[in-house]
Amino acid sequence: MYFKKVSRMLCILFISASIFTVHNASASGGFEDISPKHEAYEEINNLVVNKSSFADVAVGRELSGHVEQLSFFKSEKELPVKGVAVLDTSQVIGLVSSTTDGLNIRKSKDSSSKANIVGTINKGGKLSVYAVEGDWLKVSYNDAFAYVYKTYAQFLDADGNALRNIQKQVTTTQSINSYVKPTSSSKVISTVNSKVKLPVYKTVNGYYLTVVNGVPGYIVADSTEDVKVEKPSIPNPTQTPPKVSGDILGRVTVDNLNIRKEANSTSTVLCKLKKGEYVQVNSINGYWAQIIYNGQEGYVHKSYLKILNLSGNPLKDRIIIIDPGHGGKDPGTVVGTIAEKNIALKVSTLVTQKLEAAGAKVLMTRTGDTYPTREGRVDFTHANYGEIFVSIHVNYAANTSAQGTETFFAKTPGDMHQEDIDLATFINNQIVKNVNMNDRKVKKENFIVIANTNIPAILVELGFLSNSEDRAKLTDDQYIELFAESIYKGILEYYSKQ
Repeated sequence: MYFKKVSRMLCILFISASIFTVHNASASGGFEDISPKHEAYEEINNLVVNKSSFADVAVGRELSGHVEQLSFFKSEKELPVKGVAVLDTSQVIGLVSSTTDGLNIRKSKDSSSKANIVGTINKGGKLSVYAVEGDWLKVSYNDAFAYVYKTYAQFLDADGNALRNIQKQVTTTQSINSYVKPTSSSKVISTVNSKVKLPVYKTVNGYYLTVVNGVPGYIVADSTEDVKVEKPSIPNPTQTPPKVSGDILGRVTVDNLNIRKEANSTSTVLCKLKKGEYVQVNSINGYWAQIIYNGQEGYVHKSYLKILNLSGNPLKDRIIIIDPGHGGKDPGTVVGTIAEKNIALKVSTLVTQKLEAAGAKVLMTRTGDTYPTREGRVDFTHANYGEIFVSIHVNYAANTSAQGTETFFAKTPGDMHQEDIDLATFINNQIVKNVNMNDRKVKKENFIVIANTNIPAILVELGFLSNSEDRAKLTDDQYIELFAESIYKGILEYYSKQ
């Protein structure tokens, strides 16, 4: 009798280990793993055939006590069904949030079909990422693998927060790992070679939060060294700046600039400044700069001053607006599955990271797949006290032989267009040189976003998607990095010219 009880108990435990295929058994099939000749077959088969919730076992029967225990166990924790893959959460490499409403979640990497859509998430919705596969993120959704287009998702840090401004840049001094969390016991996302330059977003317990191949991760701080930002050679100024006691200099960019007694446009005019004159800048509040000129203190509108740092990095504290062209409902130029809006955003994001690492305050007119209007981009620039504006685009022509980089400025009455020309020239030349692009020169065109800003503003067309040679560069991450580095160096060169 004891042996029979033990035997029956083992059979029931075997059933629980097989995850109680109660819901899969048919009324005629029975439980396949138990032989019909077995002593416990009849009682066990009754449970399976009837798809019992174990209420079928009367209290007092030999199996009732064991079944109650197993029923309790089953109700406490639902085990995975045999034969169904279970996602291993230890393999998660990061967390992303959607940057747009209605982002499609697909069961395969194919955006041409609606049949593979398994769900959607709205802006701010979060998904765990298991891998980056080209333009797609492999994520978990409803306990299964799925895919989302990575352009419409942004990675978060280990605490689920958006990445903040870059604090500095570092270079790896040896081959190191990037970890999901700030500990070497967490999952390794990737390995970084020696002498690779990386941005640093924050420091946590001896680890730097950085981004490697577009994915945030933590690296050992002691295995890196700080990058010293190189200052380009400074062109010979047309006028020698005067000696001033402060750290900030202002060069006047228009004629007849009013110096006012107070920081408003109705205040008394103390005197006027000529284009090319220099003033000492004591402080800046919004659009008004407090200055000293010929020993006299007053206020001028900073839009008509080129702000120059006399010490430290030329970009430190400069307010720069980066405008990724198009976005949202407006894809811009499209060739096959390649859209201008995505290239513009990718390059703009990298430029922003580089400028922030140098100490600039950078604002992007869009950071995801949204569509600010052209007028909205201008308003955004003015509302954030921008000092220069750089709009990034990709070109197209019916003639597929058209190729190269061209950069535009706008000339309007009373505008400081020479500053626009300088900024456009520096950026255009850097791209042509570093990316080996055909030089289509700097040109005048009154595009809305650059013609209606009251600060130096340019629009750069990186290359032609319609040209196979340019397109190959515009869709290669290594060249995307070169485009971004060139724009950064052009801006740095502009601010280095006094």
